[in-house]
Amino acid sequence: MPDIDHEIKIDGPPDRVFAALTTLDGVTGWHTPGSRGSGEVGSVWVFAYAGHPEFRWEVVTSDAPTRVVWRCVQGPGDSVGTTATFTVGSADGRTVVELQHGGWPGTHGNFRKCNTTWGVLLHHLRDYVETGHPAAAFE
Repeated sequence: MPDIDHEIKIDGPPDRVFAALTTLDGVTGWHTPGSRGSGEVGSVWVFAYAGHPEFRWEVVTSDAPTRVVWRCVQGPGDSVGTTATFTVGSADGRTVVELQHGGWPGTHGNFRKCNTTWGVLLHHLRDYVETGHPAAAFE
């Protein structure tokens, strides 16, 4: 099964990146203001967008401050059942976020769209963490 892999370096501490991935204030700061959820293991993030399908991601793992895993439980096409793993580390004095979105049945369908979307989202995550100001990718 193919995976989507991305990496970005952020000028901010790992705990701030982790908070951006695991709290409602954090997620709304870089993803969409239409976010709902608590970020607790077993809970579900709801990402609602104007004019686009809603996504729901179950929080599977939350190991502060190094790893967060979400599993898609609602979304378009073949995205349901895929898993997004965020690994937070450090290199060269910066925080490194590695994202692996795995479990895809192939490189067709939503795979390509999600690959591009994750690239955009990670840049918004970086902007939010580095400035402390909301930089949501989607309204």
